[in-house]
Amino acid sequence: MDNRFNFRFEIPRPPAGPVVELTKEQAEKMLLEKLVGARADPRGALWELAQFYKLSQQHEKALERLRELIQLLPDPEDKANCVFTMGQAMEQARDYAGAVRYYKEAEALEPTHTFTWYFINNNLGFCLNTLGKFAEGEVYCRRALVSDPQRPNAHKNLGIALAGLGQLHDAARCFVQATQANAADPRAFRLLDDLLQKHPELKPEFKAELDACRQAVEAAGKKVQELRPVVQRGWRRQWILMKLKMRSLLARFRRG
Repeated sequence: MDNRFNFRFEIPRPPAGPVVELTKEQAEKMLLEKLVGARADPRGALWELAQFYKLSQQHEKALERLRELIQLLPDPEDKANCVFTMGQAMEQARDYAGAVRYYKEAEALEPTHTFTWYFINNNLGFCLNTLGKFAEGEVYCRRALVSDPQRPNAHKNLGIALAGLGQLHDAARCFVQATQANAADPRAFRLLDDLLQKHPELKPEFKAELDACRQAVEAAGKKVQELRPVVQRGWRRQWILMKLKMRSLLARFRRG
């Protein structure tokens, strides 16, 4: 099969079991009580609370808890992930220069875990692109791809960097590769479509890829809708999403 038309899908599984509805205030109270009860080893409780604050857009509170947590982490790998999360909080607050500082601090800790290293470099690339520093952003995106070329994020962000540098053909190729890596994430396809709309001279070369990407994104979107949990209102839905994100991250702070 022509490799141009090979696509992968990454669709998160919906939460299993009953879901308890919580307001933001109730969730915060529950996590604070959990922290009080974890005095012997508060690392896991601090991490959950920091993630809660980050995902609920309470960035200063998230940073405060992460600063508490990092003092309790002897392992450089865990410290790097904690500092990386500080960068994420700054990125969410649209303080991209602040996010870059935290990400570079995390990088200086030289984490060996592929997931952490990949996203430090990927997020650095994204933030530098957002600041208009496309040449520097390209460097970090390529570093991320060296560590894990199977994820879509760095392909997409490399495409943005290359487009900013005027390398439009290579940018389009990156957007195709990002869509191939995960057609359930439509952002790279939209960037490809937008690029070809602005530069119609590229359309003849990328027409087949554009059509294939559109079909893959539409098919993945339908599958996502089929597997989507019952839509919840207000904070209940945010709490579901937070639990899904926290589940894969919390384990690394439960080491003895």
